[in-house]
Amino acid sequence: MLDAALVGADDRWPDLGVIAEANFWRFFGNHGQGAAEVALNTAARNRNYVLRIGSLPGEWGDIGPALLYDAAKVHVHEWHGDPRDAGFLGRNRNLAVISPRDLPDQKMDLFATHGHPNGDLRLQDVHRFRPYGRRTVRPAAVLADWFGHPSGPEFEPDTYAEHFDEVAHYAPRMLFPDGIPVPGDHSFDCRALDYLCGRWVKDRRIGGVGFHHVGELARVYTPTNFPAPNGRPPTQIDGAVLNPRAAEMLVPGSVQVHEPVEPNEMRPGRRWRRNDHKRSSFALSFTADDTSGA
Repeated sequence: MLDAALVGADDRWPDLGVIAEANFWRFFGNHGQGAAEVALNTAARNRNYVLRIGSLPGEWGDIGPALLYDAAKVHVHEWHGDPRDAGFLGRNRNLAVISPRDLPDQKMDLFATHGHPNGDLRLQDVHRFRPYGRRTVRPAAVLADWFGHPSGPEFEPDTYAEHFDEVAHYAPRMLFPDGIPVPGDHSFDCRALDYLCGRWVKDRRIGGVGFHHVGELARVYTPTNFPAPNGRPPTQIDGAVLNPRAAEMLVPGSVQVHEPVEPNEMRPGRRWRRNDHKRSSFALSFTADDTSGA
C-alpha cells in the first residue's frame, strides 16, 4: 500500500522520483498501480502523477521499483521497465530518458534499481551504469534502495554484528575474506556503491567509474532506515548517485532525508514499521542554455 503522505513529506511533492518495491502492482489489471495513482492524485490535487512499473533482474520477483513523475512537469521520452517489451535490453532495465516539460531537449538518463541481498549480485547489477559515469555524456542519475552504503566513516556504523545472535542474520551486509560467513568483525560489503563512486581510503575517495553520492556531495549522512528492535543501528541505504554533469546541477541545500511526522513504531504482530524507510529528496537545476540534451 502506497503512503501518499510519505511521498509528499514536508509538503515537498516531487516532480520525479522512484518508489522502491512496487510489490505486485502489475497483478489483476495493474490494480496496485492504479490504486497508487489515485491515492497520489487525491492527496496532491495540483499534481498529475503517473506511475511506470519497473522490474528486477534475475527473476527475483515482481517487486521492482516504480517511476513516479508529474506529467505536467516532466516528459518521459523512454521507459525500459518491462522485460516483456519488444527490444528490451537488460543493460537498460529501469532506464527513463526524461526532460523538464518546458525544456524537452534537455534530456537526462535516470535509472531505478534495488540492491540484491547477495553482495556479488549487487555489484554485478551496477556494472551496467559504468558508461554513464563519464564526463562527456549527458546528465545521469541512479536512484535506489541500495541494500547497502558506500565505504567511509560517515556511512558505516561503529557497531553492527554484535547486535545479532547468528551470522546468517547479518551476512548479507558483510564482506568476508573468502566469501564464507564467519563470526567476528568484518568490513561492510560496500563494493556496489564503491564501484560507482570510489572506495574511501584514509580521507578521500579513490577510483570508481565517475559517480558521486548525493549524500556525500551535500554532507547529509542521515540514515534512511530505522534502528531495529535488536539495536542494530540505521544507515543511509537509500539515495542517489549522480554523474559529473548531473552533480553540477545539484541545487545547494536541497538534499534532505525526511523524518516521519507521525510515530513510525512497530505494529503488534509485524516485523516492520508502517514505513521501514524514510524518503530522501534533492533538486537539480535545468537551464535553457544547458547542452545536456545533446
